[in-house]
Amino acid sequence: MRTLMIAFALAALILPAGAQSPTPADEPLMLLDVRAREGLLFGQGVESGALYFDVPITEQASQGVLIKLGYTERGGELTFDLHHRAGLSEEFGLPAEILTVVEVITGASNRLGTFTLLSTVGRDAASDEEIDRASDAEVDRYVTPLGRKTVTIKTEPGPQAISIVGRELTITRDGFITYIDTPGTRIAMVSNIQFREVRQGETLTFDEEP
Repeated sequence: MRTLMIAFALAALILPAGAQSPTPADEPLMLLDVRAREGLLFGQGVESGALYFDVPITEQASQGVLIKLGYTERGGELTFDLHHRAGLSEEFGLPAEILTVVEVITGASNRLGTFTLLSTVGRDAASDEEIDRASDAEVDRYVTPLGRKTVTIKTEPGPQAISIVGRELTITRDGFITYIDTPGTRIAMVSNIQFREVRQGETLTFDEEP
C-alpha cells in the first residue's frame, strides 16, 4: 500500500499546462516531471504529502535529482525545499553543526546556482514531519531530513531540464571536522518541488549564493 501511495504521488507531479491545482486560480501551472532515479526517492511526508528525494554528490546531471520543466515563453520559477540528510544513530555524535552544499545545473555543465544549509543540531533533533519511507533498508534506519530552506531559481524561456546535485557536507562536533565530498554519497534531501511560468510584466527574484 505504501509503495502504491507514493506511486500516485509521483504521478501527481506531472502536471499538464493549464491543469487545475489547490494553488490559487491565477497561478499558471506548467509541466513538471521529476525524473530522478527510482532509488533516490526517500519517501513521502505523512502530513504534507510532499515527496523527499535523496541528493547524491555527482558531476553528472543524470545522477542527481533530474527535473524536466515544460515549455515557457518568458521563463519560470522553480522552488524546492532543501534539507540535511542525517543518519542520527548513537554514533553520530550530538550536538553538531552541519553544513550541506548542493548545486543546480542544467545541460552538461551550466550552473544555475550553489545553495547551502547550515544548522546546529541538538540531541533532540528530528524531522519536522513524519516520513513514510520508500525503503526499509537497514542502512537508512536512522536517516532523516533535518532543517528546511526554500530555494527559488529563475529558469530560461523554452523547455528545460535541470538537476539538483550534491557538492559537499561538513560536520563539526567537539572541535573535530568531518568533510565529505565522495562521489555517490547522499548528503541532502529535497522536497516540495514546484514550478510556475512567469506572467507577462512580472519580474522574478531568485536565490543565488557564491
